[in-house]
Amino acid sequence: MQKSLRHALFLGLLLLAAYLRLTGLSWGLSSGYGHDLNFQPDEFVSLRGVLQLDLLAGRIKAPGGYFEGTFNYYLWAVPQAILKISGKKDVSPADSMTAKGQADLLYICRWMSVLFDLCTIVVVFLAIREASQNFYAALVGALCYAVLPMQVIYAHFMRTHILSNLLCALVIWLSLKLRKSQRWQLLFTVGLISGLGAATRYPVAVIVVIPCLYLLFNGADNLPGRKVRLLERAKNFAAGQVWLIGLGFGIGLFLGHPMLFFDLSSVTKAITGETLRYASLHEFSRSQLVNLSVVWRYVTYLIPFATYPLLWLVPYCAILYLVFRHSLYSLTVPILIFSLLYLYLMGKGYLGPYFARVTMLLFPGFCILIGIACSDLHLRLRNNRILAVVLTGALLIIVGSSVVFDVAYDRAMQQKDARQAVREDLQKLIGEAPATIGIWPYGPYFYTVMPAARPLKSEKVAVELQEPGQNADFFLVGFPIQIAPAQISAAVRQVEAQGKFSYEKTYSVRAEIFGHELNLMRFPPDMTYPFPTILLFRSKVPT
Repeated sequence: MQKSLRHALFLGLLLLAAYLRLTGLSWGLSSGYGHDLNFQPDEFVSLRGVLQLDLLAGRIKAPGGYFEGTFNYYLWAVPQAILKISGKKDVSPADSMTAKGQADLLYICRWMSVLFDLCTIVVVFLAIREASQNFYAALVGALCYAVLPMQVIYAHFMRTHILSNLLCALVIWLSLKLRKSQRWQLLFTVGLISGLGAATRYPVAVIVVIPCLYLLFNGADNLPGRKVRLLERAKNFAAGQVWLIGLGFGIGLFLGHPMLFFDLSSVTKAITGETLRYASLHEFSRSQLVNLSVVWRYVTYLIPFATYPLLWLVPYCAILYLVFRHSLYSLTVPILIFSLLYLYLMGKGYLGPYFARVTMLLFPGFCILIGIACSDLHLRLRNNRILAVVLTGALLIIVGSSVVFDVAYDRAMQQKDARQAVREDLQKLIGEAPATIGIWPYGPYFYTVMPAARPLKSEKVAVELQEPGQNADFFLVGFPIQIAPAQISAAVRQVEAQGKFSYEKTYSVRAEIFGHELNLMRFPPDMTYPFPTILLFRSKVPT
């Protein structure tokens, strides 16, 4: 009976996670392929790299993916090859004005993201079981990961972050196994997966420190001679273990990113020309090295919004609790050091604290720490049922609030996108007549408003970037997030003040919870791709 209940609970968890990730998965599939066509701008980057590959023809160069790593691109190229064999795919960059074939590939690759994230949930569960031998603690940690808003949102997209998290979770799980056995196969495998992580996204290379730290801290709890033992472990680590991990890492990096070895100049050019544009290298200058203001912004802004609305309280409280539990240091310190190291390097090295996706690699470790803390609390609160009930109730409320947010977000993704609505209305207004559509080059216009107008471009219809003082039949202004009525009024006044256009309509999709509209105005822009605000203006006089 107990075993059946556990199986049912775990299956229910996976079904909940799958529902949250599959609902709305078809959002934006018909937008087309192009820098100014894809509703999710980073998916264009993913497709650009995959379309350069042809596994059937032996073409393994993907310059479009060199800026971040190519392992995930090779995995995406597998369904591309299958579609080509089946005769259902004939997509190339030249087809950018049509969505034929591209939509099939994009949808399948989004399914791959969902499956990768479901696998991550399973691995998080197994890692907590390995650390605590407690089923319910493992279930809690996996549940937190399953409903985590940023994970749910990004599992809808064809991007590399989901696979990165799966590889990170695998490394932590296998590193926990190293505490009991340091077989060469296990050491090599954990290095191999770390190398594949680096080949997926270069910053993920930092996960290789996790097995190293577990080997060094293994058995360091409450031992009178722990300094001597630490020195002995360090000697053993340097003598053989580190070389096996390093060998696995190198092979994994080669398998996932062979062009890093065969065409280093092209990869270096992509990194210096594209990747480093988003780097804040000045943050590592001597005067800024200990300035943690940007890192603090990640802690107080990006992580709380990525775990909206209250879920961030759970890992923060778990970490605070574990800091004072010396007996668990061999389990927790390696993950804590890795988290701090990654947060410091990416917080200071990335171009400002603007994108929540940067924090995603932290979440497998955070959820494993939650499970370890829950297991320890379960033992300590056996004789204090009132406090245990209170904490359980609080946890359910916090997790439940994230589930409600996820459901509201998913349902909003099922609505007609604002860009599609604008496009359809413009088609009706233009008809067969010649027209000019002006686009205000404000902010990230290439995904907020251009996908609404670009497909209409033809011999009769011109789509041009312009200022509101220039002539056009229609004029579009786009914002990457929901904006307040006062901001809409200000934008309307600014455009109409030029005397060329009159305000027609505002387009936006609103996420609602029990009839109450969610306020997404302060959210990071990579959490609001489905929710741009578009203003439509018409010419006051015929052009």
